[in-house]
Amino acid sequence: MAFNKYLPDLNRLSLVTALSTLLLGLTYAMPPSVNESTTNIFGVYFRIDFNLFSFFPFLIAIIATAGSLWVLRSHPHLQENPRGLLKLVPNVVLPALSIFILSFTLREMARNNVWWVVYVLGSALFGLVLVAEYNVLDLRFETHPLASLGLIGLSHGLFLILAVVLRTGRMRLYVIIPLIVFAAAFISLRTINLRTQGGWKPEYVLIISLLAGQIAVGFQYFFLNPLQYALLITALLYILISLACGIIQKLKIRELLVEPALMILLCVSMIILVARL
Repeated sequence: MAFNKYLPDLNRLSLVTALSTLLLGLTYAMPPSVNESTTNIFGVYFRIDFNLFSFFPFLIAIIATAGSLWVLRSHPHLQENPRGLLKLVPNVVLPALSIFILSFTLREMARNNVWWVVYVLGSALFGLVLVAEYNVLDLRFETHPLASLGLIGLSHGLFLILAVVLRTGRMRLYVIIPLIVFAAAFISLRTINLRTQGGWKPEYVLIISLLAGQIAVGFQYFFLNPLQYALLITALLYILISLACGIIQKLKIRELLVEPALMILLCVSMIILVARL
C-alpha cells in the first residue's frame, strides 16, 4: 500500500512504543525522591539528590534513543547503507528529549486522573514524533514539509510542558537552569537542522541555549504564574531560533523580523488571555 511507505516497520514501531510506554508507566509506582545530601561548594550549600529515581528519566531517554535508531533504520534508503546510522543522529534528538521531558513531568505530577491523561497522551506523542522523524528522512516524501512543521511544533510544545513543570515545582534554581539550557540546546539544534535542510550550527545552538538560561533566570523573579512563565520562555526560544535561521539563510531585515514580530503578538495575546482566566 502507498500509505505504508510513510510508516516505519510496524513491528519495530509497536515494540519500541510499547516498551517506552511501559517504562513511563513505571514512574507511577516509583516513590518520590526524599533522600538528599548536602554539599558545600565555595561556602554555598547545595541539596543534591542521588538515587535511582532521579536518574530514571535519563535511563528511559537512553533506551528510547536506541529504540528510535532501530525503528528509523527500517527506512528503505538506509537499509542498504551500513554507514547510514550516523545520519540518524539528528533524528533521534526529539524522540529522546520527548521521553525525557515526559518522564520528568510524570515524576513531578500528583498521582491522580490527570496523571493518566498525560501518560496516555505522552505515549501517543512519542509515537507521533517517531513517525514524523521517519518521514523527514527522505526529502522526496510529500509529507516531508508537514512532518518538519509538526516536529518543530511538538518540540516547542515539549519545552512549554517542561517550563510549566519546573515553575510549578519547588526545585532550586541550580536545578532549573541546567534543565532549561539542556532542553533549549537540543530543541534549537534539531529545529535549525530542519529549517536549514540539514545544517549544523553549534555556535548558534550554544548562544541560544545560554540566552534561554539567562532569560529563565530573569523571569524566575517576576510575578508570573507557571503558564505565563512557560509561554514567555517558549516564545523567546522560538524567536531566538527564528532569528538564527534567518541569519543563516541570509534573509533581509524585513523578512528576518516578520516571524519574531508575529510570535511576539501571539505570545502577548495568549498571556493576556491566560491572565483573565
